[in-house]
Amino acid sequence: MVAANDFGKRVEDRLNARSFKWFGFGSPLQQSANTPQNMDPGDEAVEVAGKLRVKLVSEEVGVDADMIALWPDSEHPTHAIICNEIDGTEAGAAASVQRVELDSGTVSDMVFGLVSCDPVRRTPWGTVIVGEESGPDGRVYEIFDPLTIANVQVDHETGDSSDPTRVVARTALGQLSYEGIVILPNGITYYGDELRPSTGKAGGGIYKFVPATPHDGGPISNLTESPYVAGSVYVLRLGLRSGGTDYGHGTNSGAGKWIGPLSTESDLASSATVVGGYTGYYRPEDMELDPIAWVDGKVRACWANTGNDSQEFWGEVLCVNDESTTDTSFNTGTRPVVTPFLIGNPSLRMPDNLAFQPHTGILYINMDATTSAGNPEFTNDDVWACLPDGEDTDTLSDGCVRVMTLKDGEAEFTGIEFLADGDKFLIHLQHRTQDGRATPNTTDELLVSGIKVRK
Repeated sequence: MVAANDFGKRVEDRLNARSFKWFGFGSPLQQSANTPQNMDPGDEAVEVAGKLRVKLVSEEVGVDADMIALWPDSEHPTHAIICNEIDGTEAGAAASVQRVELDSGTVSDMVFGLVSCDPVRRTPWGTVIVGEESGPDGRVYEIFDPLTIANVQVDHETGDSSDPTRVVARTALGQLSYEGIVILPNGITYYGDELRPSTGKAGGGIYKFVPATPHDGGPISNLTESPYVAGSVYVLRLGLRSGGTDYGHGTNSGAGKWIGPLSTESDLASSATVVGGYTGYYRPEDMELDPIAWVDGKVRACWANTGNDSQEFWGEVLCVNDESTTDTSFNTGTRPVVTPFLIGNPSLRMPDNLAFQPHTGILYINMDATTSAGNPEFTNDDVWACLPDGEDTDTLSDGCVRVMTLKDGEAEFTGIEFLADGDKFLIHLQHRTQDGRATPNTTDELLVSGIKVRK
């Protein structure tokens, strides 16, 4: 009787029943897989919502392939450039950065020597950046002409490169544990520090880089022309009441300021503490620019705070609107406001990689959760699709449905990336363990297609 009168459950059931109208695919999956291991090829190791198709692009991508950048563009990509989240400094380690030829599935090694290469982005000026999720010593590297790069070695300790004309460390952005990165056409860049709180210390901050020379359009001809050559870094601090003194524990949403510029001589978290503190979050992960807001002339970037499901902290997705202001007391000429978009739950928990579907504003979310392989109380990882916030009075997604589930409990989804039309996306099944592999524990790269895009 209680279920029959449960208004929220009725809304959820209706959303699932009408998923083709709202999401462009058939019946969503009603439950996660709960199998500790699966030996099938990657395209058979997932279940997907109705009318979707799965193609195995490559089963030879590196050990722990994570995020994906499409090259040369998202409209007609020929390659996927990917980061391997491994310790690339170990003897015999796999390449830190690779490219996958999408037609053939051929994998080529590009750069060696990074530690936990995780984020990768194509820049508006025709380069690629990659970042290390390696604690306070992580760096960002910029790559010029990525299809010609082969076997470049970088030194994690110094940031030096064996090919400094085509691969360089971008010290102007500072050092931290890089994960989510959003790049605007002029070179302004937002990024998060994948850091958890500890004994009262703040978790990972959200940072903003403002180039000394903004990019004015078009591809660059060499790396000296990049807006990442020089600039200033600021950190997000929320809480404007009483002259901006009400920041700290308990103020993780609302209006704030960009504090700085920070020193990049030490890790950014230490620099942010020196200037009086910053707003910290629980392991900020992927960050994506809202394409619908951008078309409307607004800067809205959303990121995932992974949380910890074993402690019943399910995680969340927050969004920062970086609003222009003429008030000169606000650094960078903007007033940032953070609002919640998704509050995690026992089913949609520990959000990690994100991707906005082009044209719709629907946010796809990969889970990086505790799974059946390690804890039988939890099911395997899923991919969810979440509607944008509509005209109701809150700021939250209007509802989410399960798009995919992973049959291999020892693997996880990583690196979801949409093609420009929004009807298909690439995704990784990281560290698979199926039989018959020439290289054990490698990654599958899949293409999921068949989405009807609402334009």
